[in-house]
Amino acid sequence: MSLLSTDPATASVIKPIEALLEFLDGRRGKLLDIGCGEGVLSDTLSQHGYAVTGIDPLVGNGSPAWRVRASAGAIPLASNSFDIAVFHWSLHHVPEDLMVAALTEAQRVLNGNGRLFVIEPEPVGSWQEVSQPFHDETAVQAKAVQAVEEVIKARPAQRRRQYYLSEDFYDNFDGFVESMMSHAYNRYTEDQIRQQSVRESFESCREDDTYRLRHRIRMEEICWNASAQT
Repeated sequence: MSLLSTDPATASVIKPIEALLEFLDGRRGKLLDIGCGEGVLSDTLSQHGYAVTGIDPLVGNGSPAWRVRASAGAIPLASNSFDIAVFHWSLHHVPEDLMVAALTEAQRVLNGNGRLFVIEPEPVGSWQEVSQPFHDETAVQAKAVQAVEEVIKARPAQRRRQYYLSEDFYDNFDGFVESMMSHAYNRYTEDQIRQQSVRESFESCREDDTYRLRHRIRMEEICWNASAQT
């Protein structure tokens, strides 16, 4: 039974890697992880049978996935060379003026039957309520949605969309602050996180002996080859 939902209002909690593996629907082949960061997801997908290349401007060393240090807006890899391209919570981190270029590059490196997967958080849920005062990504997430629409308008494609809820656990507010400050992409200060409105929103997320912050995630599969649809 699928844990993913076609209705965002009925999305249920599932671990991100489990959601992605289910959404990939058993397809295998050469996979490009665009915006892979340190490569944790890339390595995990490699361990699940994918031949993974991870690309990121700040990518570090590691294995088993191959890593390439480069921008998503100019992927230094051959055209028609991948079966799957994935933006996993990464498209909204691409500079706004490069989002369309990044999607177009992903389309270029896919082979004739290739599929593009765009997985993006939406500004919905307790995670949004807690983080909005110091890390509001509503506008840039909307830009990512717009970029996808522009690319599909330029070259019509078939799409599949599903949703799930991502859930993070914290023992206390200090643990949440420490976690947020550990992110390499943060543009906020510890004082901003510790403001009273953030603390109050965080405290409202307590369930039993832990704090649960949930985020709704939108998953899209895009295919430009209609004959490849199932």
